[in-house]
Amino acid sequence: MEFHAIVHEEDGSYWAEVQELPGCFASGKDLNELQDALIEAIGMCLTEGDHKRILAEAQRPAMRVGGITVATGPLVPA
Repeated sequence: MEFHAIVHEEDGSYWAEVQELPGCFASGKDLNELQDALIEAIGMCLTEGDHKRILAEAQRPAMRVGGITVATGPLVPA
């Protein structure tokens, strides 16, 4: 499953909103921190059913979040 994040730069730091998950957003002082924060935010925004569906659909070892590829691993229900 792919998620698309719209990344914004403001005052030297970044924030992003996940298009497929209304209200799901993250921020970071740089793109590496933003990537970590997006992974955490997506995990918190998904329901337990979403987690199960994503794990069942996983056909590859990574998923793409906007322009950032992140490793998929066991998802813990929020």
